[in-house]
Amino acid sequence: MNINNIKSLFFLTIIILVNTSNLFSQYKAGIISTLQATYPDKNNLKFNNTFSYDIPQNSDFEALILIRSEHNKTFTFNSISKNLTNINYSIIKAVPVEENTGVDSRTEQFLGQINHNVIRRAPFEVFEVIQPLTINKIITTSNFSLLRISVKSNEFKSPGSYKLNVILNDGFKTEQLKFKIKVHDASIPRLEESKFFYTNWFNLSKMEEMHNLLRWNKEWFTMLDKYAKLMAEGRQNCIIIPHELISVKSNKISLDEEKMISFINVFKKYGFKYFESPHLLNRGANDDWGNPELKTKLRKRGYYSEEGKKEIDTIIRKIKSFTKKYKLENQWLQHIADEPTDVNAQCYKDVSKQIKSIYPKITIMEATNAKESLTGSIDLWCPLINDFQENQDFFKKRVKEGEKILVYTCLVPGGKWLNRTLDMERIRQVYFGWAGSKYNTFGYLHWGLNQYKANPFKQSVVKHPSPQASSNNYLPAGDTHVIYPGKDGPLSSLRFEAHRQGIEDYELLEKLKLKNSNKHKRLIKKLFLNYTNYSLSINKYQRIRKKLLKSI
Repeated sequence: MNINNIKSLFFLTIIILVNTSNLFSQYKAGIISTLQATYPDKNNLKFNNTFSYDIPQNSDFEALILIRSEHNKTFTFNSISKNLTNINYSIIKAVPVEENTGVDSRTEQFLGQINHNVIRRAPFEVFEVIQPLTINKIITTSNFSLLRISVKSNEFKSPGSYKLNVILNDGFKTEQLKFKIKVHDASIPRLEESKFFYTNWFNLSKMEEMHNLLRWNKEWFTMLDKYAKLMAEGRQNCIIIPHELISVKSNKISLDEEKMISFINVFKKYGFKYFESPHLLNRGANDDWGNPELKTKLRKRGYYSEEGKKEIDTIIRKIKSFTKKYKLENQWLQHIADEPTDVNAQCYKDVSKQIKSIYPKITIMEATNAKESLTGSIDLWCPLINDFQENQDFFKKRVKEGEKILVYTCLVPGGKWLNRTLDMERIRQVYFGWAGSKYNTFGYLHWGLNQYKANPFKQSVVKHPSPQASSNNYLPAGDTHVIYPGKDGPLSSLRFEAHRQGIEDYELLEKLKLKNSNKHKRLIKKLFLNYTNYSLSINKYQRIRKKLLKSI
């Protein structure tokens, strides 16, 4: 064989190898925002290999890498950076959405009306659960896979520009993804200094069930610490006290001081500022909304009975003693009864009056949509966002009287309203922070941190648990929870992180409000007008947020 034939064979071999490589490697990869909804079966998105993002100091960097490939493909990935060393990767797990959220509340089946303000028609699966990886390798199980790349705030030693490259390889083809991160001078305060109130009601029983734990033992406290840490990372700074710590023992009302302060100290360690006391009364047997007399939780006595009033007296005196002893007077928030109505408002006011006569300094907090009938009985009002928006004059008057306002959502509202169900755009969670700064509503409450009624990885829409719920009354997708139970501890979600981002924006907006109130109003107006009128453009949001960062 002459030299020309050898050269020809060599080049032919190279061509064959290149073509074979391309034949076996048909994947595409690109970088997207953490606010972008993505699905394991199909996505119509651009695969960009560059990504620029702006963050304040004391904030983490996060982005998503979307991979389209065949099933059962092995991918490895590595990071290259001159000044960033600790790069974290997670695989994002998908969860089902069996039914769309309704036009006003619950699911579509509740009223039988189609809600057009959803990310996709159900049923479908959406990427949601953040599962940290211990090795830089994944094996694909669907048409699309989703990676999360993150860098903790302590990696950014000072303001300035940081570069990061990720090398992705499937054994045949290599992709290089380039990240540019700009850290601004503006900074996010530590959690204990946060101006935003944020609580998600925590179900201890579900934590124990999911992790096979016994309450109050060493392993239980170890797991509790993990949950507290995750909540704090999500900017949650309030926790509800376990109801069992105020109980009846040997026919006497008891406050378990040792366990209560041990529980509180787990959360104080991570910067929690507020502690919600459990509700003292219920609406009545079988959740009776039409009963004008509230009933005590411990002994189930009508409030107006001698036993009922004595129960409240004893509990509040014990709480007063405990909070004064541990210097928690300004951090303690007292619930009376969940979601009081006009029907039982007079009873609620009488309870409030009794509590204040014993402990004048205590802060009474309640989620309620009753208004004038409860005036003078609540210090910290928590209306649904739709109720707040439709009755702003009332709440402005309450603020003038020295009271405070935060808002909540639960299974309501649906449609265009801000909420955090799985079939809504994640930018809606971000805007809770922008709304707070616009309306001077300084916080947010949700009933469902981990209130699972089914396996959250397999079912997101569940029957309403109330005994009086109708057959078509279901809680919408993901309403019961915003975190997930992992093998060794809790797992965050893209919704939980989006909500955190919005709270960080609130802190930035409040700084701008003090510096330049007119510019503060202008920037908010570019993105958010009210709870049903806002921009869904992620690109626009990022542009305005960059202006916000540069303005402080």
